[in-house]
Amino acid sequence: MEFCNLDYLKSVTPKCNSFPIQIITIFLQDTPDSITKMKVALKSSNWVEVHKNARKIKPSIIMLGASKTLLDNLLYIIDHSKSEVETHTISSYLLKFEEDMSKLYFELQESIKEMEN
Repeated sequence: MEFCNLDYLKSVTPKCNSFPIQIITIFLQDTPDSITKMKVALKSSNWVEVHKNARKIKPSIIMLGASKTLLDNLLYIIDHSKSEVETHTISSYLLKFEEDMSKLYFELQESIKEMEN
């Protein structure tokens, strides 16, 4: 997998796939809403909301073993929305983050299929 590594998540419950599947399913349901809220907040330069929604995603991204690029883009958004420095660059990082998240979603959906079999 290019965008995630589920080893940590699987190691938490090595003999049970239901927990990892549940975590991934919740992530797949909740994260798109947080990204949408970040995009809306970005349009109105509401850096507090951008920061809040980016921080909301961070723990799950780490638990799912997201790629360094994906995590670095998210951390850039978190840091720059909090400090409100170079905010004009956040939109390009958010766009790249969203593109990579689409690829991560696909990988996670494939992982669920594998774990269910």
